[in-house]
Amino acid sequence: MELKKIISKCILQVRRESPFFASLMLFAPIVESSSIETAATDGRRILVNNKFFKSLNSSEQNAVMLHEVLHLALLHVLRMNSRDPQLWNIAADIVVNDLIDRNTTFKLPKGAIRDKSFKNKSVEYVYEQLLKNPKKTKLLKLLSPDLLNPKHECSDSISNEDQLEIETYWKDNIQVLQKSAELNKDHGSIPGGMEAEIGTVLEPEVDWRTALWKFVAKTPSDFDEYDRRFFYRGLYLEGLESESINVSVCIDTSGSVSDHLLEQFMGELKGILRSYPHVKCDLFYADWSLNGPYEIDSIEEVPTVIGRGGTSFIPFFKHIKKHTDHFHSNKALIYLTDGYGDFPTDAPAPTMWIVCKDGLETSGFPFGEVIRISTESSYLN
Repeated sequence: MELKKIISKCILQVRRESPFFASLMLFAPIVESSSIETAATDGRRILVNNKFFKSLNSSEQNAVMLHEVLHLALLHVLRMNSRDPQLWNIAADIVVNDLIDRNTTFKLPKGAIRDKSFKNKSVEYVYEQLLKNPKKTKLLKLLSPDLLNPKHECSDSISNEDQLEIETYWKDNIQVLQKSAELNKDHGSIPGGMEAEIGTVLEPEVDWRTALWKFVAKTPSDFDEYDRRFFYRGLYLEGLESESINVSVCIDTSGSVSDHLLEQFMGELKGILRSYPHVKCDLFYADWSLNGPYEIDSIEEVPTVIGRGGTSFIPFFKHIKKHTDHFHSNKALIYLTDGYGDFPTDAPAPTMWIVCKDGLETSGFPFGEVIRISTESSYLN
């Protein structure tokens, strides 16, 4: 049977069990490719080895095709950013395989990765948990990586414009299906377990540059008699225009922040410092451990990123608390992150979290102001 006919058969059989999944399949570009061993996605389309696909029984064909469609539609390639590709692929497989098992009767081929402890979790959450548990990760064997990063021989690089187009395409389609499912509460409803992933893809975004300038570049007199940012934890500091504002910035280097985004972010900070001399700023990097401070106004180039391990926010806030005199220093804190890590119970100063669009939901942050990075600002290199 030709691949085109097999795909049509898959869509029809998936539709019987999940119209939502079948509709996603209709939107997915699928092409035959002998350059890969099984099936994969490069973020734009699905690539299928016809010989491999014909070796599967009908149920396995349905499951494999749906597996790749979910990777594509949920933007798993584009959401990888600078994370470890192998571990990210394992985390993404755990999520999509659970969706298939929970919502269909189709059988994935032998060796498909599963971990039932991660129900209703996003790929970012699963990835961070696996980073913290290398013993468990070693038991999860990825037989055939199917998320092709732009450096893969079968994949073309994705430009900034292409990424925005891909994201918009899938967001629009998912929103249409979501609205349809809300109107049709029976068999056409959203499949169980999809909420976390859909929420990650569709969460509203803002222009983080504007929010950053508003947060950092305020003079104390912007808040009338008192600087209201320092009401936090009962600190009432008089708004004296002559006082400087000391900003400490920490960048999560666990893999969630792309080099391109880091360069943009540093450029914005330098612009603020040039325009507002009363703002003093230092920089930290952190994954599990803390590196810094670096004086940003003396930096000509972005310091080499140190880290790429798991994430803990505690070292940064602990350092700030130890080195801050609350009664003689206006202080503001900024953390650029995906939000997946260990939090302290509180902060020693007003805090802004600048969160990658696929990061932890806003309600998961125990304190501070959360700003979601806009799509146009978070491209891969």
